[in-house]
Amino acid sequence: DDAGGVGPSSGGGAGGYYSGNYSSSVPSTPQIRTPKELEMSVAMAARSGGGLGHGAPTILYSHANAEDLGNIYPWCKFLSKMLGVNIFAYDYTGYGLATDQGDPSEDYCFADISAAFSYLTTVLQIPPPSIILYGRSLGSGPSCYLAARTAEEGDAVGGLILHAPFLSVYRIVLESGCTLPGDRFPNVDFAPSIRSSVLFIHGTKDSIVPFNHSERLLETVIEPYRAEPVFIKGMGHNNVHASVRPLFIDRLRKYLDRHVMPNVRGERSMGGNGNKYDSRTRSSKKLARLVAR
Repeated sequence: DDAGGVGPSSGGGAGGYYSGNYSSSVPSTPQIRTPKELEMSVAMAARSGGGLGHGAPTILYSHANAEDLGNIYPWCKFLSKMLGVNIFAYDYTGYGLATDQGDPSEDYCFADISAAFSYLTTVLQIPPPSIILYGRSLGSGPSCYLAARTAEEGDAVGGLILHAPFLSVYRIVLESGCTLPGDRFPNVDFAPSIRSSVLFIHGTKDSIVPFNHSERLLETVIEPYRAEPVFIKGMGHNNVHASVRPLFIDRLRKYLDRHVMPNVRGERSMGGNGNKYDSRTRSSKKLARLVAR
């Protein structure tokens, strides 16, 4: 439940890293592992002739506020099973078992997703085009940041899914027209730098983050990278109800097939996120200034 809003706040439950690969060997209980344990499991898979997902893409999942790894596990398991993807989820500093690591903040959220991404690409050796960022509500903040950063660096991720995202935290309650000093997670400022196909998901009856935030954020994404959005009539903020799940999964599968899998297979096309880009609308220095504002 994200009814407490979207700003960083501590939550209870499990913490650490969750790596889900939905196959016949996956246990029915959450696997909360340390990075060392994950490294060992990947090494064992390699020795046995297997691999992480056998070529399937990997979703790097950033959860909403008032959530942690413990209570998002059923949803991650559902996505992994229905989409045939790997899931790597993490807790923000100040959440779950990471409550003793510091107070929640924007800077820590950016550092946390950067650490998770570095682990996927460096230790697990998953190429960026095989990684999809999925940010729900608060999680749209670190996801937009990382998508923009990897594009600026010339190694854009394979895709970006924004589920009930916001323009920025202040804009949820105040239409400022610009990013004010002290505002947090300015997704609207990061979006023009993104060079990955972006899928927006939002319920028209969202009472926490107004539905028009997704509509307006979509307009700031460069057109070749706009996937057809999933705007679900009558859906609220916190849950994807059983009645709309078939539509939800069908649209996610189409997005993966069209925009992500060609990159996993090594095919390249405009809007399909090649590894390197010659044309960029903003420099890395501009992005650094945005984060350090």
